[in-house]
Order: sequence, then C-alpha cells, then structure tokens
Amino acid sequence: MGAIKKLTGLLKDIDAFPVLTEDFGASQRASISSPSTPSVGQVANRAVAEVLGWKIKDGDPKGFIGALTQSFTLTEVEGHIESTWKPRSYAVQTDLSGGITGAQASVYSRAKDALDQALPLLEGLYTLDTEADPEDVTALKAVVRSQITELVAELGMLGGPRVSRVNQYFGLLIGDAFPNPATNNDRQVDPTDPDGVGGTLGNLRNVLGLTFQGQDFVNTVDEERNLSNYRILSDDVTSLAQSWLNNLDFFGLDSATPFFGTQLVLLSRQLSVVSEQVDEVRFTLDSVFITASERQTLRLDFKQAEPPMFAEELFSWIQSFATEEGPRLIEEGGKFGVQNTFLPLAKRLAGLVLLAQDTSAPGLPAGYRTARVQRALNQLQLELDELVKLADPIRHVVKTEDGNAGLDLVRVEPPVFSGWDLADLVQKEEPLTLKILGSGFESPPQPRMVTIGSVFARQVYFVSDGHLVALFDANRLPVERSDVTVRNPSGPSVTLPGGFMVTMC
Repeated sequence: MGAIKKLTGLLKDIDAFPVLTEDFGASQRASISSPSTPSVGQVANRAVAEVLGWKIKDGDPKGFIGALTQSFTLTEVEGHIESTWKPRSYAVQTDLSGGITGAQASVYSRAKDALDQALPLLEGLYTLDTEADPEDVTALKAVVRSQITELVAELGMLGGPRVSRVNQYFGLLIGDAFPNPATNNDRQVDPTDPDGVGGTLGNLRNVLGLTFQGQDFVNTVDEERNLSNYRILSDDVTSLAQSWLNNLDFFGLDSATPFFGTQLVLLSRQLSVVSEQVDEVRFTLDSVFITASERQTLRLDFKQAEPPMFAEELFSWIQSFATEEGPRLIEEGGKFGVQNTFLPLAKRLAGLVLLAQDTSAPGLPAGYRTARVQRALNQLQLELDELVKLADPIRHVVKTEDGNAGLDLVRVEPPVFSGWDLADLVQKEEPLTLKILGSGFESPPQPRMVTIGSVFARQVYFVSDGHLVALFDANRLPVERSDVTVRNPSGPSVTLPGGFMVTMC
C-alpha cells in the first residue's frame, strides 16, 4: 500500500507540473543551428585554455601569468629567446594554483627523465637472434613504447594519477616482478635483474636475444652496447616502479596523507560541481513554479538545529562559498585555512542542505515536496559531502613550545544575560547563542568543547581559530556567575573564571 501511495503521488506530480525541460537560450540555439560558425571569442578562449591547461577566469591576471609560466619554457639561444610549449597534461596550474607537487612531482620527474632516455634506447635496439621475426620485433618495440609513454602521461595527470591504471601498466611492462598492491603487502619489485623481469620487457628481451646469462648472442663490443642499452631501459622501468610503490600511500582518492597541490586540483573541480548543482536546484524549483521571487520568501525551518532562513539565502550562500569565499580561504589561508575555516563551513552547508530536505515542515509549497526537487537537493548534499571528504585529510597545526597552540580565552559575548530573556528562550524552545573569543581554538569543533560551569554546549561552530559560536539549552543554565571553559579536541583546555553570568532580572 505504501508503494501504491507513493506511485500515486508521483503521478499526481506529473499531472500537476510540466515535464522537466531546459531552454538552451538564444546563443546555444544559434550554435546548434550553425555549429560551423562559432564566434571568434569562443574559438580564442578555447584555444588559450587548451594551450595553457587552465580555465580562463576574468579578473585573475595572477592565475594567467602562473599558467603561462608553467606552460612555456624560455631558453636563450644565440642572443634570442626561444619558447618551448609543455603539453597541457603537464601544466601545473588550476583555479586554486594547485598542480603536480610532493610525491607526484618526485615520481613524475623521474618518469619524465626515464622516458626521455628510454625512447632513443628503445628505437636503437636490434635483434641479436638471427631467427627472430622482424615483424615481431617491430610490434614488440611499438608496444613497449606505447606502454611507457602512457604510463608517464598518467603519472603527470593533474589531480593525481589513477592508481589502478599505473599499477596496470607496471604489471604489463615487468610482469610478476611488480607486486599487486591490492593483494600483496610486500611492496618490493622482485626480481629487478633485467634477465629475470617478465611482461613486455621480458618478451622483448627474449625475442631480441638480449640475455646476459644463458644463451649468449653477444660477440662484438657493438653488440654488447646493444645489450647494455636494453639493461638500462629495464633498470629505468624497475626503479621507477619501486619509486611508485614507495610513494603509493600518497596517491588515491582515499589517501589519508595527500599533498596539498594535488588536492587543490580536486577541490577546484568539486567546487565547480557544487556551484553547477546549485543552478540545477534553482532550475528544478522553477519547473514546479517556485520562482526566484518566491525562493526569496520561502522559509526553511531546521528543527531548531539552526536558525531559519529563506531558501534563496541558503542557495546563494552555497554558491558564493563555491565560487568566491571557498577559493579565497584556500588561497589566502593555505592548509590552515582549509582545516580551520573551509572545512567547517563546508560541513555546515552540507548539514543545512540535509535539513532542508525535511518535507514535514509546515508552510512548504507542494512543488517543494516533489521527488524531482528532493532529488536535486539530495544531489547537492552529496556534492557538498564529497567536498568535505576531499578537504578533511588536509591538516596543518601550528603549536607553541608548550604544545598548547597558543590557546587563550579572552571573553564571551554577551558576558551577561538576563534571567527574563533566558526564560523567554525557554518558552520559545530556542537555544542561547554565545560568541567565544580568544585564540588557538582547534577544528573540528565538538559539542563538549565549550562548557559554562558544568553545562556542555548543545552545538559548537568553528568560525576561526579565535572565534567559536556555542549554542546552549536555555533551561539548563543556572542563574549565577559561572566559569567558561574551552577544551580543544587534542586535549588542552583554558578557563575564563566568571566569564558568563545569568542575572535575576
């Protein structure tokens, strides 16, 4: 019966609201009708973006100069300057100035040097076995060239390489000598001897007759150089594979210790997704006749967990955070800004969108309760959750010599609260909101982080390392002067004696 009722409700929604379609607009319709005639500006922007490997952004000369510098190498040759373009796959510039850094930069630098040395060596290899099929030799050399080239390109991907693909290519190149990290805890390439490796390098060795032990085809010094070139090629690949295994913990979406530059690329992408999803929510609300004007007066109540706000206030907050506030916090505050401000804000916005999906609140229009709107809101929450997941591993703690990170509690605002006003909050079932000001406050905040006397806060929000917002149950606070204590998640605490008082009047 429940399923039938739900299906009936969905059918009613289809009958009451129009089919969800989207108007491309005049410019898009024109491009569809005449796809061969894009504007000169569009062509130029697309070309510049592809060359620089960077998304063009108005009013960002610093980002443009950074992308330009990373995309071209200038060399003075016989009194004039020559510029060399780096393929966009390796340009280390995004909207958040992230790129190839840390462990990825180390492995990729070695891989690029190995590639530059390996390709000429590979081209120069020739068979010492007179019975080898020339077509087999050509095919094997082409396969090895392709595998090494693709491997190096993958290691240079912005945002970090796909771990599975790198593992796959190393396994193809050297066979069982490369241990599968998913099933083998011993991260050691074995064997490393060029005479023992398998895979396509092993096949190439066997077909060309380039073995040092066993059947010996080497007779002249030139033939021995040919054998040496193969051994150099094999050693380069096996040593690169070992470097990859040594740094493997820094790669992957679930890495607990990602490098900041690599993570910035992922954050930049995810912020763009969040901003686009806000537009999708607005579009979906338009389709159920909740227009822009109505969204500015559509009240969202959050079951007293948060102060109520209008729907458009929430959407504009999320979008400005994704496009302006969030990137600015990261650029100006670095890791500390991510941990102490960006991450708490992202968590709070995700929590607000979760609460906004409550359709039991009175006064909501029927269109807001439709499945299409709820799906759009749920997708927005999922994108914000993913943003939180990406930002959470980024850590930077500045500590003083005593390990207390400069923890200090200066004052509480307001320091005095009337008993009558407190009773009014009790009657309205609203919490008492206090500002806690000081320094050295850590994130993520916890409800038991702030206490007045022996009463713990209901909820604590992190604004900065010197500013907390604490919500208390009004009916639990005593009418007296009480000490205020802040205890950081890492353990240290500080107390302001008599920092807050509830008066009798």
